[in-house]
Amino acid sequence: MFGLEKECVFYDTEYTTWEGAMERNWSGTNEHREIVQIGAIIVDTSRFEELDSFSVLVRPYINPKLSSYFIELTGISAELVDREGVGFKEALDAFYEWAGERHLYAFGRDYDVIQENCDLSGVRNPFPVDHFHNSRTIFKDRGIPVENYTSGTITNAFGIEPIRRGHDGLNDARTVLDGFRLLAERNRN
Repeated sequence: MFGLEKECVFYDTEYTTWEGAMERNWSGTNEHREIVQIGAIIVDTSRFEELDSFSVLVRPYINPKLSSYFIELTGISAELVDREGVGFKEALDAFYEWAGERHLYAFGRDYDVIQENCDLSGVRNPFPVDHFHNSRTIFKDRGIPVENYTSGTITNAFGIEPIRRGHDGLNDARTVLDGFRLLAERNRN
């Protein structure tokens, strides 16, 4: 449905940020979008059903001290990242092994963030570039003003409040799935 493969991955990344970084396009000194979390689900698109989930925390190495802005936004503490986080290459390899050859859909340009982290780390991106897609396009092509929503708020486009905390990679991937379910239901009616 919607041109999606029968089985695909919905994913989201959380990355280092500071007050005003988005407006500055991360152009401040040492403001790099270092991935701190990758959250993803495998989706059966014939029923928009979650088949499996994946989440990994990543220890940033350029800015290992998480900003209070990031911690408040995501709910991901420095202690949690110190305790459970792995290096970027290890996280990327685990994500690639888990996702397999499936196509990947993010609500935005998270592929760019993954590639930036590969470049920062000197790591080869194992995913074929043509396996990455922006799911915002699918919603936009069906009349949803995507500029008003994020991966964590897309259900608001259908008058439904999100049921999960936003700015968590796994939660946001699941909320995008909720959005696809609502979009499919709207198209059936």
